[in-house]
Amino acid sequence: MKTVKDWTGALASGLDAIRLQYQLPSAFPAEVEDAARAAARRPLTGFADRTATPFVTLDPKSSVDLDQAFAIEQSGSDIVLHYAIADVGWFVSPADQLDREAWARGETIYLPDGKVRLYPATLSEAAASLLPDADKPAIIFTVRVAPDGEVALESVERAKIRSRAKLAYADVRPSDLPAGFPELAERIAAAELRRGAARIDPPQQELIKVDGGFELGFRPMSPIEQSNAAMSLAANLAIARMLHDNRTGLFRTMAEPGKRAIKRLRHSATAFGVDWPRR
Repeated sequence: MKTVKDWTGALASGLDAIRLQYQLPSAFPAEVEDAARAAARRPLTGFADRTATPFVTLDPKSSVDLDQAFAIEQSGSDIVLHYAIADVGWFVSPADQLDREAWARGETIYLPDGKVRLYPATLSEAAASLLPDADKPAIIFTVRVAPDGEVALESVERAKIRSRAKLAYADVRPSDLPAGFPELAERIAAAELRRGAARIDPPQQELIKVDGGFELGFRPMSPIEQSNAAMSLAANLAIARMLHDNRTGLFRTMAEPGKRAIKRLRHSATAFGVDWPRR
C-alpha cells in the first residue's frame, strides 16, 4: 500500500466532482426510508423452513450487506451445494416507493470514501442482509456437482434460513468452512479447463480513506476468494443451463475479440516472453 496525503483536499474534491458529474444520489428521500423501515418489520410468512441447514457467508470482513450464503453436503460421489440469495423481493413490491427508487439508482456504487446504496441500509445492511443468528428470507438454489465438475440444478425454493457464521476472506480458517468446500472449487476449476475457459483475475486496485489522506494499492485475488467465486459459477451455470433448455431467460454473451485486440495481446505476450505460436 502507498499512502497518498491529500493535504489540499484535491482527491476528496475530485470524488465529489465525480458524484456531481454522474448525478449520483446521496441520501434517500424520507418517504423511501419510511417505506424501508415498514418493509423491514414485515413478518416472514409462507416460507419453507430451512433454518436447520448450516448456512454460512463468506465476504470481505467489513461487509454487512451480505447477499449470498451457502451450505455443502456430500451425496455419494456428488457434492450438493445449497446456494442462498437474499430475497429482496420479499421486502420490495413492483412499482412501490422502494422499487421506483431502486430503478432510478440502478445499482450500488462503491467509492473510496463511501457508497451509493441501491436500497436503504435498513434493508441492505440489516433486514434483507444474510447476517448470522437471525431468520432471513432467501431463494435457495440446490446444485449437484458431479466428480467431473458438471453441474445440475435440482431445485429452487423460497425459504427462510439462519446463517451460522459471518466468515471473512482475511482470517477464515479451513476448519470454519463446510466439508467439501475445497473439493467443490477444484471440480469447477477442472471443468473450466476442459471447456477451454480462460480465467484472468487481475489484482484489484484499492483506494482506502485514512486520516489525512488515502492509501493506494493493489490486492491480488486470494485462493479463498477464487474458491468462493467457484460456487457462484456453479450456481450460475446450473441456472443458465436450465433456462437455456427451457428456451427462456436473458443471456449476456461476449463478442469475439477483434484483430486489433489480438494484435495488442500478442505484442504484450512478446514483451513478457510468452511463447504463443501462430496456428
